[in-house]
Amino acid sequence: MVKRIARERLPGVECGVINTAIKDLESCPEIRALQIGIKVTHGTGTGSDPSVGARSAQEDADRIRDFLGTNDVVFLVAGFGKGTGTGATPVVAELARSLGSLTVAFVTRPFEYEGIGRAQVAEEGIKELAGKTDVFVPLPNQSLMTIMPGAVALEAAFGFMDEAILMAIRGMVDVLMKPGRINLDLADMRSLLKGTGRTAFGIGAGKGESRMSDALRGLGEYPFLADANASDVSGMLISITGGADLGAREVEEVVQQVRSMAGGEPRLAFAINLDEALQGEMRVMMLAAGLTTPVMEPEQDILATFEERKPAVAATRETLYRPERLARHAVPAAPEPGAIKEGQEKSQYLPAYMRRPGKNGSPQGRG
Repeated sequence: MVKRIARERLPGVECGVINTAIKDLESCPEIRALQIGIKVTHGTGTGSDPSVGARSAQEDADRIRDFLGTNDVVFLVAGFGKGTGTGATPVVAELARSLGSLTVAFVTRPFEYEGIGRAQVAEEGIKELAGKTDVFVPLPNQSLMTIMPGAVALEAAFGFMDEAILMAIRGMVDVLMKPGRINLDLADMRSLLKGTGRTAFGIGAGKGESRMSDALRGLGEYPFLADANASDVSGMLISITGGADLGAREVEEVVQQVRSMAGGEPRLAFAINLDEALQGEMRVMMLAAGLTTPVMEPEQDILATFEERKPAVAATRETLYRPERLARHAVPAAPEPGAIKEGQEKSQYLPAYMRRPGKNGSPQGRG
């Protein structure tokens, strides 16, 4: 994931990787790296024990502070369910906050097939992280099963998650770094997000005459909003990007529609950026911050997830996610391997926000 972000060369963003296992660090020779916990792990990893990951970070707290430096915003990206990510990330987040950085953590939760043990480890890690970072965004790997075609390779599936995290980080960086018609500065973002805790995000995009409706539809159907209760939202950050033809009425409608996704009157901050490369297009990113609902119910409900496939959101709760609209805009079912005819685009089986333009302007799936 860090290598994917580094390749994008986002303005003002410097990437680094922290790990206990030397072999993992050696796989990223082009990125700043810090090995931690040498006395605890002898450079061989944590054995999937989060307490070892935590001790490794605590042992090297001073080195981690030097590695982080003084930055306005620190983005942390980690997989939860094993040792280093689950155990060390809360320690690193606390150190980043102690240096005055607005700290935003994106953490992935295990697939269901990985078992209840890893799921419980991940949930305990998220509870520990909740009090150590300003913002944390839990991302269930299981959600990939609802958006990927059945024939997509495992590596491409993880690529979908990488791309989603990258788009969220890019959206926040663009708000701060790119000049816009309506700007947000660091003070605005701090005021809105500092200490808000659990956060969800959504992204939508559209082009042509239906760009606004398509962008709003994509945002409302974004899978990572599936377990976000609309009444929980305390603040919303909205970023709208388009070409020079972006209309004032379009912007007004988008802000009103996105605001209406939340219950009550959450604090609202928005930015509008113009990009010549997006003539005739629109992109909308939304962060819904301050969600008070637990990431997952107590232990008995963790068991229910595996035993009964219990829905993540009770039917009586209104969510930011709008699954009832998916039927009207469903992605075609993926064919069996080998059934795609020559010249037929595989990308037609991917959701619109996962496609990239090809050389001739046609959609092209990632991976």
